[in-house]
Amino acid sequence: MAGKPKRMSQIKQLIRLYQSGSGIKTIARILGMSKNTVKSYLKKMADGGFNTEDLLKQEDPLLEKSFHAGMITLHLKKLVLIIKWY
Repeated sequence: MAGKPKRMSQIKQLIRLYQSGSGIKTIARILGMSKNTVKSYLKKMADGGFNTEDLLKQEDPLLEKSFHAGMITLHLKKLVLIIKWY
């Protein structure tokens, strides 16, 4: 059974902790979520090809779409970022 989506402030804190070198178990303990949830968000970041700095700059509604709208949205977002880069 899927849990409730996490608040974007919590996801941003997860990203900051990951950037600082904290491990999955430490992040999970600090944020009060399971290790599998932390792994899931980190996998979504990797699969989406997102830069952590870019994610932290995003407004919460856009960040929420990046993580909770499914893998198609992640791939579309990556495509948009690539197109903007060119």
